[in-house]
Amino acid sequence: MFEYIYQAFTVWFLGFFPFFEIYVAVPAGMALGLDPVSVVVFAVAGNFKPVLLIEYGYYRLMKYQRVRRWLIRPVSEKFYRNINQYGIWYILVITPWVGIWAVAVAARLLQMKRTLLIRGAFFSILVYAVGLVILITLGVDWFDR
Repeated sequence: MFEYIYQAFTVWFLGFFPFFEIYVAVPAGMALGLDPVSVVVFAVAGNFKPVLLIEYGYYRLMKYQRVRRWLIRPVSEKFYRNINQYGIWYILVITPWVGIWAVAVAARLLQMKRTLLIRGAFFSILVYAVGLVILITLGVDWFDR
Protein backbone atom coordinates (compact mmCIF):
# COMPACT_ATOMS: atom_id res chain seq x y z
CA MET A 1 0.00 0.00 0.00
CA PHE A 2 2.76 2.47 0.94
CA GLU A 3 4.70 1.52 -2.17
CA TYR A 4 1.70 2.36 -4.36
CA ILE A 5 1.22 5.70 -2.59
CA TYR A 6 4.92 6.49 -3.03
CA GLN A 7 4.78 5.60 -6.74
CA ALA A 8 1.57 7.57 -7.26
CA PHE A 9 3.00 10.63 -5.49
CA THR A 10 6.20 10.39 -7.54
CA VAL A 11 4.23 10.34 -10.79
CA TRP A 12 2.01 13.20 -9.58
CA PHE A 13 5.01 15.30 -8.54
CA LEU A 14 6.89 14.69 -11.79
CA GLY A 15 3.75 15.71 -13.68
CA PHE A 16 3.44 18.86 -11.61
CA PHE A 17 7.08 19.95 -11.80
CA PRO A 18 7.88 22.32 -14.69
CA PHE A 19 10.07 20.91 -17.47
CA PHE A 20 9.38 17.31 -16.41
CA GLU A 21 5.63 17.41 -16.76
CA ILE A 22 3.85 14.60 -18.57
CA TYR A 23 6.88 13.50 -20.61
CA VAL A 24 8.83 12.37 -17.58
CA ALA A 25 5.89 11.44 -15.35
CA VAL A 26 4.39 8.83 -17.68
CA PRO A 27 7.60 6.91 -18.46
CA ALA A 28 8.64 7.11 -14.80
CA GLY A 29 5.27 5.73 -13.70
CA MET A 30 5.52 2.88 -16.17
CA ALA A 31 9.10 2.17 -15.05
CA LEU A 32 8.00 2.18 -11.40
CA GLY A 33 5.52 -0.56 -12.23
CA LEU A 34 2.23 1.32 -11.94
CA ASP A 35 -0.60 0.10 -14.13
CA PRO A 36 -1.35 2.30 -17.18
CA VAL A 37 -4.62 3.67 -15.78
CA SER A 38 -2.92 4.80 -12.55
CA VAL A 39 -0.09 6.36 -14.53
CA VAL A 40 -2.53 8.37 -16.64
CA VAL A 41 -4.65 9.43 -13.65
CA PHE A 42 -1.77 10.62 -11.48
CA ALA A 43 0.27 12.14 -14.31
CA VAL A 44 -2.75 14.08 -15.60
CA ALA A 45 -3.69 15.18 -12.08
CA GLY A 46 -0.18 16.43 -11.43
CA ASN A 47 0.16 18.14 -14.79
CA PHE A 48 -3.28 19.76 -14.63
CA LYS A 49 -2.79 21.25 -11.15
CA PRO A 50 -0.64 24.17 -12.45
CA VAL A 51 -3.48 25.27 -14.73
CA LEU A 52 -5.76 25.59 -11.73
CA LEU A 53 -3.07 27.37 -9.70
CA ILE A 54 -2.38 29.82 -12.51
CA GLU A 55 -6.11 30.50 -12.88
CA TYR A 56 -6.44 31.09 -9.15
CA GLY A 57 -3.36 33.31 -9.07
CA TYR A 58 -4.52 35.29 -12.08
CA TYR A 59 -7.85 36.12 -10.49
CA ARG A 60 -6.19 36.97 -7.18
CA LEU A 61 -3.86 39.36 -8.99
CA MET A 62 -6.77 40.94 -10.84
CA LYS A 63 -8.08 42.29 -7.53
CA TYR A 64 -5.26 44.84 -7.51
CA GLN A 65 -5.98 47.78 -9.79
CA ARG A 66 -2.33 48.46 -10.59
CA VAL A 67 -1.74 44.85 -11.66
CA ARG A 68 -5.06 44.72 -13.52
CA ARG A 69 -4.05 47.67 -15.70
CA TRP A 70 -0.82 45.91 -16.55
CA LEU A 71 -2.39 42.49 -17.23
CA ILE A 72 -5.41 43.60 -19.23
CA ARG A 73 -4.35 45.37 -22.33
CA PRO A 74 -6.79 46.28 -25.02
CA VAL A 75 -6.98 43.68 -27.75
CA SER A 76 -8.92 43.95 -30.96
CA GLU A 77 -12.30 42.31 -31.14
CA LYS A 78 -11.05 40.16 -34.02
CA PHE A 79 -8.09 38.86 -31.98
CA TYR A 80 -10.29 38.18 -28.95
CA ARG A 81 -12.79 36.29 -31.11
CA ASN A 82 -10.02 34.27 -32.83
CA ILE A 83 -8.23 33.30 -29.61
CA ASN A 84 -11.49 32.10 -28.10
CA GLN A 85 -12.65 30.36 -31.27
CA TYR A 86 -9.40 28.62 -32.23
CA GLY A 87 -7.64 28.65 -28.87
CA ILE A 88 -8.28 24.98 -28.25
CA TRP A 89 -6.08 24.14 -31.24
CA TYR A 90 -3.39 26.47 -29.93
CA ILE A 91 -3.43 24.61 -26.63
CA LEU A 92 -3.38 21.17 -28.25
CA VAL A 93 -0.51 21.96 -30.60
CA ILE A 94 1.72 24.09 -28.40
CA THR A 95 1.48 22.19 -25.09
CA PRO A 96 4.02 19.47 -25.96
CA TRP A 97 6.53 22.06 -27.10
CA VAL A 98 6.48 24.61 -24.28
CA GLY A 99 4.69 22.87 -21.43
CA ILE A 100 1.43 23.48 -19.66
CA TRP A 101 2.81 26.16 -17.32
CA ALA A 102 3.76 28.44 -20.21
CA VAL A 103 0.57 27.65 -22.15
CA ALA A 104 -1.65 28.52 -19.18
CA VAL A 105 0.16 31.81 -18.51
CA ALA A 106 0.12 32.78 -22.20
CA ALA A 107 -3.56 31.90 -22.54
CA ARG A 108 -4.48 34.10 -19.58
CA LEU A 109 -2.36 36.99 -20.85
CA LEU A 110 -3.98 36.65 -24.27
CA GLN A 111 -7.37 36.86 -22.53
CA MET A 112 -8.56 33.39 -23.47
CA LYS A 113 -11.80 32.41 -21.80
CA ARG A 114 -11.36 30.55 -18.55
CA THR A 115 -13.53 27.56 -19.47
CA LEU A 116 -11.80 27.17 -22.83
CA LEU A 117 -8.39 27.15 -21.17
CA ILE A 118 -9.39 24.64 -18.49
CA ARG A 119 -11.15 22.28 -20.90
CA GLY A 120 -8.46 22.56 -23.55
CA ALA A 121 -5.62 22.07 -21.10
CA PHE A 122 -7.24 19.03 -19.52
CA PHE A 123 -8.03 17.46 -22.89
CA SER A 124 -4.52 18.16 -24.18
CA ILE A 125 -2.83 16.68 -21.12
CA LEU A 126 -5.11 13.63 -21.21
CA VAL A 127 -4.51 12.99 -24.92
CA TYR A 128 -0.73 13.21 -24.56
CA ALA A 129 -0.68 11.06 -21.43
CA VAL A 130 -2.80 8.32 -23.03
CA GLY A 131 -0.71 8.54 -26.19
CA LEU A 132 2.52 8.15 -24.26
CA VAL A 133 1.17 5.18 -22.30
CA ILE A 134 0.11 3.49 -25.53
CA LEU A 135 3.46 4.15 -27.21
CA ILE A 136 5.42 2.91 -24.19
CA THR A 137 3.25 -0.20 -23.90
CA LEU A 138 3.61 -0.96 -27.61
CA GLY A 139 7.35 -0.32 -27.45
CA VAL A 140 7.86 -2.59 -24.46
CA ASP A 141 5.70 -5.29 -26.08
CA TRP A 142 7.67 -4.98 -29.31
CA PHE A 143 11.01 -5.45 -27.53
CA ASP A 144 9.70 -8.37 -25.46
CA ARG A 145 9.13 -10.46 -28.58
